[in-house]
Amino acid sequence: MNDMQWDRRAFLAAAASAPMAASTVAAATSTTSAWQVGKAGDFDTLELVERQLPPPGPGEVLIDVDASAIAGRDLAIARGWFLEDKPPELVPLSEGVGRIAAVGDGVTRVKVGDRVVSTHFARWVSGPWSPDNYVADVGNTIDGWLAKRIVLPESGIAVVPAELTDSTAATLAGSGVTVWHALYEVARVKSGDVVLSLGTGGVSSWGVLLAKAAGATVVVTSSSDAKLERMKTLGADITVNYRRNPNWGEEVMARTGTGANVVLENVGRETLDQSMLACANNAMIVMIGTARLPDELPKMPGFYIKNLSLKAISNGSRLMLEDMMRGVAASGIQAVVEQSFDFADAVQAFQFMAQSSHIGKVVVRH
Repeated sequence: MNDMQWDRRAFLAAAASAPMAASTVAAATSTTSAWQVGKAGDFDTLELVERQLPPPGPGEVLIDVDASAIAGRDLAIARGWFLEDKPPELVPLSEGVGRIAAVGDGVTRVKVGDRVVSTHFARWVSGPWSPDNYVADVGNTIDGWLAKRIVLPESGIAVVPAELTDSTAATLAGSGVTVWHALYEVARVKSGDVVLSLGTGGVSSWGVLLAKAAGATVVVTSSSDAKLERMKTLGADITVNYRRNPNWGEEVMARTGTGANVVLENVGRETLDQSMLACANNAMIVMIGTARLPDELPKMPGFYIKNLSLKAISNGSRLMLEDMMRGVAASGIQAVVEQSFDFADAVQAFQFMAQSSHIGKVVVRH
């Protein structure tokens, strides 16, 4: 697994699955337990309710949810900080896994009993990104996974390989495929590259796992030595404490000798200058994070001299998600999960996530 065959040839061939027949099962309107964002404030405004759930309509599937996962943006949505206020009845979370209980008319790609995930943007099947995908943004513009049963469009549904645990599958549609998109679709990471990943959360932990699978040297930054030590156990080769090294970009350059060929910029413009200082010539910086704006505009050192590339991405398509699952299943990789919470304890799960004391993902068991 030391070249680009990892995601496009050997793994796809090894994990290729047979076409699936459709199965239509009649379903009536039912009730389900679900967490709603409620009146935006803090996590204690989340509401556990019983709500009516219609049967799946044409092109839709009904899913019995087994597990879900919390992403950084879910914290912002619950607090009312994400773009605009959400309706109080919105069900959050863009990541999850479950089994299909019923399908609507016209569903042909999946069948009852399949264990499935859905893309973050449920209408983005393949091709380039379009802002039109926000019309079906799971956990944001349509209901998400934090319920016992959910109805989602078939267009975003992908069948999970048997090799993947529920905890791993539950993290794929947000953090996992975002990293896949960045490393394998955009940066075309390869053996011998140096990949810099900022932080120790879900995106960064997936960044370490997928970059190492391609044969790259991985650098991770954090303000916590304890977290950095744990990232080493995942495969991080070089770790830098940015609190002790405010000019951590120069530290990365000094310790790698050449700088990073690929940067997973998981924070945003606030750290962009240091990321650029850490770059090798002709490096690719993939913008993933959207943290608060800095007090001053980034100075972008080395942008021209090093001929750097800067590319923003928004999650990934269903095709990317399917490719990633096949590759991850064939490689034996499993997600890094810090802690799992029961469905009834979802508020505590949000609070734990917000403390930022974890590495990897926080999962809710349904």
